[in-house]
Amino acid sequence: MPRRTLLTVLAVAAAAVALRTLAFSGLDLYTDEAYYWLWSTRPAAGYFDHPPMVAWIIWASSRLLPGELGVRLLFLLLGGLTILFAALAAWEVEPSPRAPVYAALLAASAPMLHLGGAMALPDGPVAAAFTGALCLLARARGRRWLAAGVLVGLALLSKYTAALLAPTLVLLVFWDRELRDELRTVWPWLGGAVAVLVFLPNLIWNAQHGFIAILFQLRHGFRTGTTLAAFLEYAAAILGSGGLVSVPLGLHLAARARSSAERRLGAAALVTIAVTLYSAWRGSAEVNWPSHSYPALAALAGAWLARRGGRVAGWATGVQAALGVVVIVGFAVELHTPRFLEGSVVVRRFHAGKELGRMAREAAKEGCAAIGAPEGCGPDPFVYPSSFQYAGHYAYYSGWLRLGPAEERPSQLDLWNETPRPGEPFLWAGQDRPPPERFRRSIRAEGEGPTLRFRVTYRGQWTRDGVVTPFLRYQGGQLTR
Repeated sequence: MPRRTLLTVLAVAAAAVALRTLAFSGLDLYTDEAYYWLWSTRPAAGYFDHPPMVAWIIWASSRLLPGELGVRLLFLLLGGLTILFAALAAWEVEPSPRAPVYAALLAASAPMLHLGGAMALPDGPVAAAFTGALCLLARARGRRWLAAGVLVGLALLSKYTAALLAPTLVLLVFWDRELRDELRTVWPWLGGAVAVLVFLPNLIWNAQHGFIAILFQLRHGFRTGTTLAAFLEYAAAILGSGGLVSVPLGLHLAARARSSAERRLGAAALVTIAVTLYSAWRGSAEVNWPSHSYPALAALAGAWLARRGGRVAGWATGVQAALGVVVIVGFAVELHTPRFLEGSVVVRRFHAGKELGRMAREAAKEGCAAIGAPEGCGPDPFVYPSSFQYAGHYAYYSGWLRLGPAEERPSQLDLWNETPRPGEPFLWAGQDRPPPERFRRSIRAEGEGPTLRFRVTYRGQWTRDGVVTPFLRYQGGQLTR
């Protein structure tokens, strides 16, 4: 890639990182971000819901800077790296100075990649590793397969949807003659072995835990129960979240692929989107599931536009880039000073954590005083949360790290499966109701105190309710649902 082109791509990536940093500055951790931060306090090779990469990155990122920006810092940088990889992939498809620039602008402006490239979620790491792997696989020869294997392994450690590269390679065996020739050498097989080796810690962890994380995601991804309207909304959401220009143009070039590089990028995007559409046809699907394929579509679209040239290419890229800026700037303005989204679930979830933590600590202090302020009912109490979402916010904003299983549904807290010490006081910290009867039946305790209720607001709008109920002594039992 020419030096001037590379500098332009780097400038686009840096601008995207800066814009995303400003957009999310000052916002509380989203519920999922706080939950993954809780994971990071206990680094492991696997977790209940996802592979471990998101927790590993948060662990490292939080040590570079304090606060929410510290949690998100490395994810912001990975978002910039994803843009660079998309540009390099476009260069592999079309070695024209314009192709990487178009691809970078398209990848930088995809609305879903704004979120994945800024928030502390598994989507950012998997997009970076998956796109980097595709960049190497586009024209993989010899030892290049080994580097691709490392990135494939890192993608698998980020999110299990990266495993869709396996059916992609099966499709390519029939579609890509150059790949069939490569498979007669040892390098693709060594690359596959490297990918398995990198992923092996999580695979071993899953084997030790009954493959709980992989099975959870399979059940989550192929649940049943949907409507035609929901499916059509999901299909439209892919177009909107992946880019109004890059998704259709990328899929167009993927379907008409002629070169090996086009086929490899195209097959990865087509298989990913086809599988998620099938999942949406069967049951409810989430629009972020195919997001790691969007950089590949941006690369293909950038290559197509570079070949087309002229004003059409410039206008098409400019339209999506402008829309992307409008989306991220509008999103930031609405999150910080909401008008159209005032009271919406999106605004509530970015402005609930800090105040929830403060009010919960105050309620806990009052509750502990009501049962005689026993030793252990202080700043580091044992807490049974009502849900894993509340558990994450309580952990980050209240400093409550000793948590039992959540009453609402199984989560990582069930794998840790902690209980108070015999005779120790503990808290129930819930959403909008006191401990339910099944909690009281399964957790034996003495001396239930008053249930203290509080309401969290932002700019006068309700965001969350909370309750805290103290118990004087834990006498045994495990939470049953």
